Amino acid sequence: MSSSSLRTLAPVSRPAAGQRSPLRLAAWTSLVLLALAAPFGFGGYGLYVAASGGLMAVGAMALTVLSGSAGLPSLGTAAFLAIGAFSSGILATQMGLGILPAIGVAIVLGFASGAGVALLTLRVSGLYLAVGTLALQHVVSIVATDLDLKLTYASGFMLDSPHLFGIAIDSPWRWWALTVALIAVVLMLFAWLQRGHVGREWALLRAEPTAAAALGISAVRARLTVFALTSAVIAASGAVDGYRLGNVQATGYTLHLAVTYLTVVALGGAGRLIGAIVASYVVVMLPDAIAALLRVAGIDATSRLAGIDNMLLGSILVFALLDGPARVRGALLRRRGPAAIPATEPATTADRNGSDA
Repeated sequence: MSSSSLRTLAPVSRPAAGQRSPLRLAAWTSLVLLALAAPFGFGGYGLYVAASGGLMAVGAMALTVLSGSAGLPSLGTAAFLAIGAFSSGILATQMGLGILPAIGVAIVLGFASGAGVALLTLRVSGLYLAVGTLALQHVVSIVATDLDLKLTYASGFMLDSPHLFGIAIDSPWRWWALTVALIAVVLMLFAWLQRGHVGREWALLRAEPTAAAALGISAVRARLTVFALTSAVIAASGAVDGYRLGNVQATGYTLHLAVTYLTVVALGGAGRLIGAIVASYVVVMLPDAIAALLRVAGIDATSRLAGIDNMLLGSILVFALLDGPARVRGALLRRRGPAAIPATEPATTADRNGSDA
């Protein structure tokens, strides 16, 4: 077994809680509080954008664990989001049930669908696995369109404001509070898994499958686990987002949405949970930022630069896939001099995943 495999399995040494700098902890706490309070300064629309980016971050964290930590590329994110959203729409309009049953059903269906995809694609990887998940996207799109036509006559499922433990989630700040809670739960869940033996199994299977097999790690079990778990989380985020949008339609869950999530994961860094959160907000705020810049320049985007946000989104994806963020970071470190470049070898995948959260 290679030395890199042993380092991947070895526990990550971390400073004790008492050894951490109080100043650094205070700085991080202040930064988090500032990020939580910032949307209130932009009114209702700022809170709406904050909730939208946060729910995208929930799904993006799951996808970065699947594609980054476990190395299993997927183009089926929009399909799992549709499973969750249609669970909310059907349960609310056809059965009169609320958001909690919808989240529960979405988790079960997402878990089962993810496990099914994992079983059907056990013998393929890389591009072929991505094509397999693309087939799921196509099937779900057909089923969702059929349900949309038969149950709503293509008008979509109209959802009222949900009630959670007797509290109506009917204002932008309450949606923001719910989103923050979901981000915290999902972040802690995946950070805990990445730091534990499950995350190390995923990382070792991605980097050294032969060594993993020699150590008795089951590739089938690991693939089933990561696919089912991440798909359940994505479906749950789709169920909540369906209520936030107030209208669930099949046309909202296309391949373009799946590519958007891939862009977020590529920009945030493979397996990096905090990176997925930050990149989600970059992508969500991109159209508003472009529109503001064009207004300052006196350019009418609707007539002269229509579709520029999609072109920039594609450019960001290409930049991220070409390892642009790492190249820029390396160039900045070189400009600061040799003292700024770490003397030790790069951290392993498990180390990087653990340090993100």
